[in-house]
Amino acid sequence: KCGLLLVFLILNGSEFHSEVTLPCQLESVKDLRDLVVDWARHDLKPRYVHIRRDGLDLLIDQNSLYLGRTRLSERGLAYGDLSLTLSRVRLSDAGTYHCFIPQMDTRAEVTLHVGESGHTMNVCIFYIDGFVNHSGSPELRCESRGWFPEPELVWLDSEGTVLTGARTEAQRGVNEETFSVSSRLSVEQSPGNSFTCRVRHQETRQSRETNISITGQT
Repeated sequence: KCGLLLVFLILNGSEFHSEVTLPCQLESVKDLRDLVVDWARHDLKPRYVHIRRDGLDLLIDQNSLYLGRTRLSERGLAYGDLSLTLSRVRLSDAGTYHCFIPQMDTRAEVTLHVGESGHTMNVCIFYIDGFVNHSGSPELRCESRGWFPEPELVWLDSEGTVLTGARTEAQRGVNEETFSVSSRLSVEQSPGNSFTCRVRHQETRQSRETNISITGQT
């Protein structure tokens, strides 16, 4: 028997290092406490995320990335529930997990998507002499940090229309898991015009935005 499940976990600054339960349960009630239970990620070496043998959790072959962060419920196992709880969730935990009971030839796949919405966002406008762009027009600048996976940044006018012509780039620091995104957009110098910088994840539908007017007030 094989099943496929999708689990989405979206993290922000306050929720980081939270825990998530990867579901895996038999259709019928059966005591699994003394059976072999494997949780694995085939893209890792070693691949084992959690191993249980003869009623005991084994650490010897467990991937070091998961040491001290996984657990099965004894009560759940008694009723056919071998869901895995993963604590102190990291961005690198995103992936496909395989739940397997060899004696019963029963397995399931659980895909975990982990994302982080940006925790800082700055937008400003340069329109005084010496800070305009080469065309002489005011230049809007927007920057947001702390995203995963890489986000999309768009500019909108006061009517909600997406503006084109922006110079946008995303960067990931050498020792960082998250992305920073920045953008510059030249606009017409017309007092009262307002603009929105929106950063979003298409997959998770998480977004942040901030508004600015041509007067420089946010």
